[in-house]
Amino acid sequence: MHFLVYFIFSILLVCIQTTLLPAFPRLFAQYDLLIPFVVYLTLFRSSLGILPVILISGCLMDLLSGGTIGVYIATYILILICFRNTTVYFHFKNSTLFQIVVILSVLIENIIFGMVILLQTLTFNFSFYAGSVVAAQLIWALISSPLVYFMFDYIFNGIDKIITGGLRERV
Repeated sequence: MHFLVYFIFSILLVCIQTTLLPAFPRLFAQYDLLIPFVVYLTLFRSSLGILPVILISGCLMDLLSGGTIGVYIATYILILICFRNTTVYFHFKNSTLFQIVVILSVLIENIIFGMVILLQTLTFNFSFYAGSVVAAQLIWALISSPLVYFMFDYIFNGIDKIITGGLRERV
């Protein structure tokens, strides 16, 4: 049942990411809304139902974004691999850990995008516009991640209460 909830939520975020955010390219600088979702699932949810959701979300983003196929799947899987056991080793408040991991994930995504562009063009050209886009994404990650964490925590704990009668999903 949790898989279905995660899947519906990821479809909603993919729709917002691919239809609404491109209408405001300067404001949002193509901040990836699925990164906070993938980070929340990776850090605070059991790994049983999240891998298929991450794979499907990555496939949908790859197909609907018009970019190189496999970039979003690689990004989301790398986030899952890198940060799956983070809560075992680092004992911050959940919202602080979430914010740090979201910022690092945005950097990972931009590094992967840069490597794909480098492999396609075989040249390295740094532009100040690309730097400003990365800076805007990092600012959005810094500002929005505490709000997104509390929103996800409220929504998914409420859904846990509905589905399991108050028992929280095991991490």
